Amino acid sequence: MKRQTQLELAHVLQAHVRNGATDLAPEVFRNPVAAYSDAARAQLERERLFRGLPLFMGMSCRLSDPGDYLAEEVAGIPVMLVRGRDGMLRAFANICRHRGAPVASGCGKARAFSCPYHGWTYALDGKLAGIPEKASFPGIDKEAHGLIPLPAGERYGMIFVCLSPARLPAIDVDAHLAGLGEEFGAYGFEHYSYFASQTMTPAINWKFGIDTFLEAYHLPALHRATVAPLIRGNLGSFAAFGDHCRLTFARHSSAAWDGKPDCEWDVLPHIVVVYRLFPNTIVVFQSDHLETWRMLPGETPERSVIEFALYSPEPATTDKARAYWKKNYDLAIRTVLNEDFALGERMQRGFMSAVQTEVVYGRNEPALIHFHQRLHAALGVS
Repeated sequence: MKRQTQLELAHVLQAHVRNGATDLAPEVFRNPVAAYSDAARAQLERERLFRGLPLFMGMSCRLSDPGDYLAEEVAGIPVMLVRGRDGMLRAFANICRHRGAPVASGCGKARAFSCPYHGWTYALDGKLAGIPEKASFPGIDKEAHGLIPLPAGERYGMIFVCLSPARLPAIDVDAHLAGLGEEFGAYGFEHYSYFASQTMTPAINWKFGIDTFLEAYHLPALHRATVAPLIRGNLGSFAAFGDHCRLTFARHSSAAWDGKPDCEWDVLPHIVVVYRLFPNTIVVFQSDHLETWRMLPGETPERSVIEFALYSPEPATTDKARAYWKKNYDLAIRTVLNEDFALGERMQRGFMSAVQTEVVYGRNEPALIHFHQRLHAALGVS
């Protein structure tokens, strides 16, 4: 984030602190509970959002060297990311062209990928490299039987993939980010290092995972002993970037700006910046590190698969550094998993009961309203 943007946000937040205010949406928004509980809605989301739009997959440092790969299932699609010998990041359907077995699992480094079922092998660029008992497959064109490529894009240290092979061969990351690219570029994320990640499967709809990060209204009540002492409740600055948005919170330590000219303000240590990347990712900048939360739908509307990852500006090469980042990592998981998601599971059970027909988002929750309005537009629902 550029210095000028930092100061503009700091002035807005300082004025909100002074006036006991926050950014407001034009009006209250009502959302049908079916958005969190209906099976038909969940299937529509898989088709139009998760299989039709570019998805954030992680930071480039997860795949920094040739041969580095990462395999996972995303909304029912087996996906593999790999760094080629030419340095290019590629994405493939993790499906052998012979009988459909996955050719990679987990993460690691490889010279090539071999199907565990019959041993068909593939090069890092996805080309079919070898067929055992090749004489049994007359007429098979190796050039036409490589791994199925998926559109991918990499910029600002961030990786995006589209799960539909029929889309354009590459993703225009700047166009997709709708103006956020320059801001991400200023952080220097391409130089960050991967620290650790964890996948969790709470009994909540994936959208509830997104909702958790989009307002500070709940901090004083739910996070009284964890986050509330650090971040001001019910106060924030909101900005939309197409389908995406930025929400900025003020730490209590922002009082350090009082009585000083803004040329002396050290802004980033006293704010928390939350980016929502449509449709399913939260990126949190915490002044000295980066957190990403990828929310994926589970097999039913009331289940989700959520990956949390923490990235540091430089590798954690000492015990002191590892202990410091582990403390931040544990705090994030403890707060979100034990407080937000734990209560969310109880809320989800209420949604599934069909007793309540709608939920209400207040004017003091503009990022939440924007998210669900953009979802409605993308899905063609009211």
